[in-house]
Amino acid sequence: MIRSNRGRSYCAGMAIAVVASLLTVWTTVVRDDGTGMSYFPSIMAAVLGGFSAWFRPAGMARTMLGVAVMQALLGTALATAPSTASLPGGPPKALMVSAFFAGLWLVSAAFFRMASKGNDGATATPP
Repeated sequence: MIRSNRGRSYCAGMAIAVVASLLTVWTTVVRDDGTGMSYFPSIMAAVLGGFSAWFRPAGMARTMLGVAVMQALLGTALATAPSTASLPGGPPKALMVSAFFAGLWLVSAAFFRMASKGNDGATATPP
């Protein structure tokens, strides 16, 4: 019973990470303000971190937390960039987009952490 709970948390964490990656690619393709390409390193960091953690839940939780921090720092850098200041709604928009994606990465990290602890919110009795 514990293993199935762990599997659900892990799958939810992975699904949210994949959705965050796909949304990053989609928003980069859809908008053409020139700042979108700077979000791709966060996807690369998530993939490389997953491989280096062997896709184990505890390592994935740390990786997603690191990617969330990276996303927040990237958003701050973009919001303060001179090229962003010339765009309509530039700095606030860059901060909002970055905060949204950082939130997705943090939710993914929380699910991976639950998977690593084996605590899915349900009580399970040992066999």
